[in-house]
Amino acid sequence: MKKVEHFSIGYYIARLWINFSFKHVFYRRTEIRGRHKFRPNDPLLFAPNHQNALMDALVFVTTLPQEPIFLARADIFKSKIVTRFLNFIKMMPVYRIRDGFENLQKNQEVFDRCTEILRSGHSLCLFPEGDHNDKRFFRPLKKGLARIAFEAEDKCDFKLGLKIVPCGIDYSSYENVRGRLTVSYADPITITDLKDVYRTDPQKALKELNNRIRIHIKPHMIEIPWEEIYFMVMDLRVIYGKRFRKLKNLPGRTLFNKFDADKEMINIIGEWHEQQPEQTAALNDQVMEYWKLLKKYNFRDHTPENAPYSLHRLIWNTFILGVGFPLHLYSLINNYHLFRVPAWLARTLFKDPQFRATGAYVISMAVMMPLCYGLQTLIVGLIFKTWWIWLSYFLTLLPSALYMIHYMFENRKWFSRLRFTRMLLKKDPDALRMIELRREILRKMDQLMK
Repeated sequence: MKKVEHFSIGYYIARLWINFSFKHVFYRRTEIRGRHKFRPNDPLLFAPNHQNALMDALVFVTTLPQEPIFLARADIFKSKIVTRFLNFIKMMPVYRIRDGFENLQKNQEVFDRCTEILRSGHSLCLFPEGDHNDKRFFRPLKKGLARIAFEAEDKCDFKLGLKIVPCGIDYSSYENVRGRLTVSYADPITITDLKDVYRTDPQKALKELNNRIRIHIKPHMIEIPWEEIYFMVMDLRVIYGKRFRKLKNLPGRTLFNKFDADKEMINIIGEWHEQQPEQTAALNDQVMEYWKLLKKYNFRDHTPENAPYSLHRLIWNTFILGVGFPLHLYSLINNYHLFRVPAWLARTLFKDPQFRATGAYVISMAVMMPLCYGLQTLIVGLIFKTWWIWLSYFLTLLPSALYMIHYMFENRKWFSRLRFTRMLLKKDPDALRMIELRREILRKMDQLMK
C-alpha cells in the first residue's frame, strides 16, 4: 500500500492553490473555530460529520496546518485516474461488506498503516458515519474509526496519547459556488480510561467511544432529526432566521452567530413539534406551498420579502447594472467557460448530487483555471509582446471571475424584482398568495418564539 503520508512537493504546491481557491473563491466566506483545542504535532484522529462527499475532505486540507491522511470508502478507488488523484491528496481506501467479503481482509493492512501514521506524528481523518448524506442529521456511526483508535493505542500500551477530535461541518449550499462554510472543532476525546474495558470487552469499548463522539459532534453541527418537517425547518432558516436573531437580540455579523442562532431556533421548533404536531403540520403545509410558488417562478425568498419595490429603486438597480456591464462582458469572455463547463460536466458525470460540487471544484479550479489562465496569458503575451500588458491581464483574471459571479447574482435579483413587480401590478394571484403566505408564516413563528 502506497505510503501517502510521505512529503510530496507536488502536493505541497497544489495545496497552496487549493487552500486559496477553496476558501476564498469557491466559497465566499469560510469561518473556523476551535482550532486552538489541539496541537498539530499530537497524534490526532479527526471525526467529522459527512454531508458533501470529497468536499468534506478538502475542508481539512484547507483548514489545518498539518497534512491529514484520509480514509474513504473503497468503491471510489475503482478508476486508476481517480485512484492516483485520491492518493495524491493523501487518501487510502477502507473496505465495507458491500465491497465484497474477500476484500474485508485488506482492512487489517489499512488499520496497521493507520497505526504507523499516527505513531509517526501524522494526523488521520475518518468520517465515522461511513458515507455521506445530503440531510442535516447525524446517522448511526460505524465501528471503523473506533477500531482504528483502540488498535493504535493498544499497540502502544495506551501510551500513544491519541486525541480524537470530533468536528462539525455546515454548508450554506452543497453545490453552488460562492456559498458559505463553517467548520467547528470540538474538545478532543482521549480513550486511555477505556484501556481495561477494551481489553476485556472490545465491543463495549467501541460502543462507548462512538457514543462519546456523537455527544461531542452534535453541538457543532446543524441537526434536524425530524424527517416529516425537515424541509420546513431548512426553509425557515432562510425565511425566519434573520427575524429570529432580531427578536432574540442575537448578533448576526459572523457565520457562527447565524449558526448558533439557527441551532437555538431549530431546538424551539423541535420542542413545539413534539408537543403540538398538528400545528406544526399546518405550518409545514404553508411553508411547502410558499416554497413551491417560489420554485414555480424561480424566485428566492428575498424577492417577496422586500416587495413592493419602488420605481426609484428599480431604476437605480438598472443604472448600476448598466454601468457595470462592460466590465462584466470582459469577465464573461475570460471566465465563463471556467464555471459553466465544469458545472455541466459535473451534472453529466455524477448522479450523486453530493459529488457534483467536488467534480465542479476539481475540474474548474484545480484543473481548468490554472491551465486556462496560463494559456490565455500566453496568447495575450504573444499578441502584444510587452511584459506589463500580459502581467496586467493575468492579474485581472481572478478578480474578474469573482466580479462575473457577483454581477450574475445581482442581475438575477434585479430581474426577479422586475418580474415580481410586474406580477403585483397585474394583481397576479400567485404573487399575492406568496406575500400572504410569508406574512402568515412570520406571524405564526413570532407567536411560537414569544
